[in-house]
Amino acid sequence: MFFKLLLLLVCTCLSLPSFAWEDTDKDGVPDKKDACPETPMGVVVLANGCQEISDLIPKSELQNLDMQQNKISHVSSKQGLKIYFDFGHEDVLTTQLPTIEKMLPLLRESQNILLVGHTDNVGSEQINLNLSLQRALSVKKVLVNQFDFEPSGLTVLGKGSLEPAVENNTAQQRQLNRRVEFVVKK
Repeated sequence: MFFKLLLLLVCTCLSLPSFAWEDTDKDGVPDKKDACPETPMGVVVLANGCQEISDLIPKSELQNLDMQQNKISHVSSKQGLKIYFDFGHEDVLTTQLPTIEKMLPLLRESQNILLVGHTDNVGSEQINLNLSLQRALSVKKVLVNQFDFEPSGLTVLGKGSLEPAVENNTAQQRQLNRRVEFVVKK
């Protein structure tokens, strides 16, 4: 009886850690923490298991953007800037800094920049509204502290999960909704 109990204890101890660190898509992020569990093999992923997402605007397109006086231009994902976040976090990822740097010429031309924070649909709307505002504030802090922007020219707004960029049906779609978008006014 003692031997069976000891064997059961040993087997349980050895099997639990292997389940906890299972990585079915082989991206280096355990399934338990993987927000995008179906990434292709060999793809570099963020700490949450999702691919780095950056729809960067080429320099040539930056010069062609119509930024007339008093015209508000929402910078969309195809021609502009979105900063993406890990699930439940408000801190700007270091992987997102190059995205900001590529947009600096356009941002520096603006007298007024509105930073609009968004979340996915996981969690209560009260929590998501607060998180989206904190994300916008984090981007503002990065722009002020690392890129010497004037704080008075940066306005923040939190939208929670009210304006998703895409559906919230999969982990990858939810990753696209965890963002801060820039609205610039020249």
